[in-house]
Amino acid sequence: MRGSLKYFGLLMGAACLFACSKMEDYTKEFTKNGEIVYTGRADSLKVYPGRNRIGLSWLLLSDPSIVQCKVFWNDGADSVTIPVKRTNNVDTIKVVLDKMSEKAYTFEIYTYDGQGHSSVKVDTIGMVYGDHYAGALFNRPLKTIAYSADTARLEWSGASAQCVKVDIRYTGVSGAQYKVAVWPLDKATKLPDFKKGLSFEYRTSYLPAKMAIDTFHTAFESKIVP
Repeated sequence: MRGSLKYFGLLMGAACLFACSKMEDYTKEFTKNGEIVYTGRADSLKVYPGRNRIGLSWLLLSDPSIVQCKVFWNDGADSVTIPVKRTNNVDTIKVVLDKMSEKAYTFEIYTYDGQGHSSVKVDTIGMVYGDHYAGALFNRPLKTIAYSADTARLEWSGASAQCVKVDIRYTGVSGAQYKVAVWPLDKATKLPDFKKGLSFEYRTSYLPAKMAIDTFHTAFESKIVP
């Protein structure tokens, strides 16, 4: 029994030595030209959706050797290079990618020094909006339209989470041109200097995401005040 244990111990020791040797060979293969060097990676990556475009921003907290950043998307088929001139402070890098198709993208960001060393990957998912999203938008619904004492009175249904404003325009009885803004929490709106039987136009503005850089608008719709 004791002999078996001794043999098992020798066998395990040989296996450990073999594994360590293989790991050392693996390390030497990937560091044969010196130690692997990584530049400081992008930090606090943010996405700003837009209409057929998208904005990205990130921070460079350290590593003064960084001279450029690269953004890759479409599985690396598309990319953009951003030259960097570091300061002594935390630097903010911003880029806007134009002429983008409407869909979700995965973006990969690397930093590079002057010798071509790169950082580890930092990635994020961002949505680009376009005609498909715009075509699905509708005006904020009106509950009632009433008239009294030279004033049109509008009562609104609740606004969607992406609704940011309703714009109203009309010509008053006096000939004056009016523009009225209705905010999401507004439940009713008064249009003074109005004449019964005339109409007003309104449209609704939407922001597809909290940090979106483009606002979408519905077409102006005309309503008659009975």
